[in-house]
Amino acid sequence: SIKPNRFGLDTNHRLEMALHSIEKNHSDASFITITGDLANSGKEGSYIELKKLLDDFKIPVHLILGNHDNKEVFNQFFDLCKKEKYVQYVEKYEKKVFIFLDTRIDNEEFGTLCQERLNWLKKQLDKSKNKNVYLFMHHFPLKSQLPWMEKNAPYKNKKEFWDLISKYSNVKHIFTGHLHRIINANYKGVGVSTTRSTNFQVAYTPNSDEDYLTTEEKPMYSVVTLEDDLTFIHNHEFLSEEMIYIPNEY
Repeated sequence: SIKPNRFGLDTNHRLEMALHSIEKNHSDASFITITGDLANSGKEGSYIELKKLLDDFKIPVHLILGNHDNKEVFNQFFDLCKKEKYVQYVEKYEKKVFIFLDTRIDNEEFGTLCQERLNWLKKQLDKSKNKNVYLFMHHFPLKSQLPWMEKNAPYKNKKEFWDLISKYSNVKHIFTGHLHRIINANYKGVGVSTTRSTNFQVAYTPNSDEDYLTTEEKPMYSVVTLEDDLTFIHNHEFLSEEMIYIPNEY
């Protein structure tokens, strides 16, 4: 068994703690999504460890790939889209449609949806015109206001993506990963959000694009409640659960 770490942090332990917290507090969840970067360098050992953690997890898990992932290695351990060119697929819960996208480019930090993937997305949106649609993707499809990320690891074809999305009023929200920060936006009536990683966090440095800087902000996951006209998001610092208490002056 390996002990993966990133910047000195035990990544396996942190993910295990997150999953334990979710099972304890949100066992009624329809599903969870891990929004990419399932492995830091796409190596076999990381996917073996991830599969071990998820095999006994009782809530359905939907995975997408990020810029650190390797699809060929991932396919050795997960059957998801194994015969497809991209890891993108659709899940339906009640009257809602969830579309999981693959923005990864081999050996690149940046992401995009090429014309082939945009065509696939259009096809899925055309099929879902009478239902609320929610998208999951690794890269953040707006200017993040994080200069280093926009210089070195952006989502590339923002205009083409939004030209497509803006034609569908039933696209309610886009959930992303990649940035390791809490960011909430609304563009053309569509919510876009990301949250901190379960591992390390990226520092907010709006005046510098020279260095990739991290911060000791605590890891978290997001709890999302969806209703017809409501998208409600709680960002939860799961490592702080043991610190919950009744204040003395209550």
